[in-house]
Amino acid sequence: MISKLISLLAIIMALKGCDNYDSPNPNDYADQETTSGLYLEQYDPVSDKGQYWLPEMSVKPKKYWGCVEIIPIGNINELGETEKIRGLQYHLLCQSLAGLANRAVEQGKSEIGVWLHDHSGKESYKLAKAGLERLGIYEQGLQSGLELARNDYGPTDGVELQLKGLFDGYVLTDVENNPESNIVASVASHVYNSIIVDVRDKDYYEEAGYTMTYDATRKTTLDAWNEFKDKCNNKALVVMPVQTGELREFAIRNNLFVINLNKEHGNPSAGQNSQLFEEVLEWLAPNAPVYGWEQGVNEDVFVGKISEYGKIMVPYDWAYNTSLTSILYKERQPGLAKVQNPQFMDFEDGSDKYVSFYLSDGDNVQWMLNDFGGSEYYSHPLANGTKMSFGLPIDNLSMIAPDINQAFFDRQGKNNTLVQTFGGGYNYADTFGMNSSRASELQNLAEATAAHMRQHRVKVLGLIAKDVRSAAAREAYQAYIDANDQLEGVIAVQYTPYAGGQGEIMWMTNARGYDIPIITVKYSIWNFGDHNNENEGTPTYIANKVNSDSGENPFNLVAVHAWSSFADIGESQDEVGENNGNYVKGPGAAQLCIGKLKGNTKVVNVEELIWRVRMHYRSEQTKEFLNTYF
Repeated sequence: MISKLISLLAIIMALKGCDNYDSPNPNDYADQETTSGLYLEQYDPVSDKGQYWLPEMSVKPKKYWGCVEIIPIGNINELGETEKIRGLQYHLLCQSLAGLANRAVEQGKSEIGVWLHDHSGKESYKLAKAGLERLGIYEQGLQSGLELARNDYGPTDGVELQLKGLFDGYVLTDVENNPESNIVASVASHVYNSIIVDVRDKDYYEEAGYTMTYDATRKTTLDAWNEFKDKCNNKALVVMPVQTGELREFAIRNNLFVINLNKEHGNPSAGQNSQLFEEVLEWLAPNAPVYGWEQGVNEDVFVGKISEYGKIMVPYDWAYNTSLTSILYKERQPGLAKVQNPQFMDFEDGSDKYVSFYLSDGDNVQWMLNDFGGSEYYSHPLANGTKMSFGLPIDNLSMIAPDINQAFFDRQGKNNTLVQTFGGGYNYADTFGMNSSRASELQNLAEATAAHMRQHRVKVLGLIAKDVRSAAAREAYQAYIDANDQLEGVIAVQYTPYAGGQGEIMWMTNARGYDIPIITVKYSIWNFGDHNNENEGTPTYIANKVNSDSGENPFNLVAVHAWSSFADIGESQDEVGENNGNYVKGPGAAQLCIGKLKGNTKVVNVEELIWRVRMHYRSEQTKEFLNTYF
């Protein structure tokens, strides 16, 4: 009875042309016995299927200090100054305090953690702190790193608040004269259980009773590798530039090695640790994640190498408090993404062409914690109207910051598709594992990605490859499709140009015998300044491309470059004029293109595009598939 009733409802809604993204409410049908046949109920319960690769903080502190990275101007001992500044030396001190304190909690030696205070007031960190409160973990108060390192604190509510006695001393750096000393110190800190102190502040901490446990002032990253690799956890790696302090708390708490590629910040010509980087990648465990980013480096010697060695590149650099944003993440996984119910699609709508816009760079986790959720992108007022499809790193974000991931699910527009980007991390599907054990590492990553997607009801996978049409890329597509029979389709982006696949649609058969489309990007909206490239350029240029396309393939997947911005030139057909502005981006750029589409062209999200492709090219088996649910 239930299946017939819902099928009748589907027919009625389709005739009305209703776009409905929600499952029929089971409570509306008093006589139904089950709703298990509904398509929207096709997802897996949350469970550990071996898909979790982020090192987890699994012990809760009872409280945490908010560590304010603000210090008095001038001499460190002149604590009466009112003007305040922030410095790398103190950033590293605070990162090491947090890493060691949070590690002590994990080891059962303390009940007080450390949170690096967010001065910018970003909503993502507010959400994460609210998540801590739901776990019963509350902030004790705000203190500077100087105070936490030196002061004596009595217990409160039965919790020992003292940090100073948890540390064995200090590791000495000289960040001005030896940039790599901060990389070395980041490793030595967890080896020697010591806070990081710079030469300019050495006397101040010795006055407080600290003694030096390791001198990194003249050491190089290679020295750190030779001395400490046997004392580091090879299940993950942090890559960050010299003269930065981000992710050190995470590295220290998890006993990770830290490496820089450029020996000078942003200057590859001053020397690189390329050979060492490959040695470290070979040392890492299979499919180990690599967190962070290196500035000013050719991606072939960075992301390319990580892919070739079968590791998971996680773009995640300007972010903080990973231990606490991710605490107990296996128990706090977010819920379900919204997906479109194909029963309500009108496959006979009479349109001649279909266009779908997909925002690029959704693999970037630090972006998710910073600007992605704002009005320029995810919360753009035109996001729902343009039916923009957003790439999200569902796998990595659900581990690193489940509260932020849940917020994106909660705020997903009814017309917006969420695309898992990419297959585990920023890895090139066609080169992944080519310098190691490609077959097993690709299968492991595909199965882990599938578990994340199935448990959060994400139906579309985005993959990136050097050559999206190569045999190696096709091998990877098949691996991901084999691992996940809930996949509706795959979208493939070439690096680079993004539109290198020219819209070609490939097909792979899943475990249930259904053909799954791999749709390559046909066009890309991208600001190249004074020119456009083939199939890539301004919104007007891409609209004209779509309008003039008389080919047999009516399906147009358009990648919108997240970092490109444009000017609104009204009705002008100037194909480079939009490049002379910097205030319209993301969904706004898509709208500029939509405004100049002609003819009987319909804008759809990526999920609807996939179903239309399946119905167009594989009509009989698609109908058979849908009939199994309705």
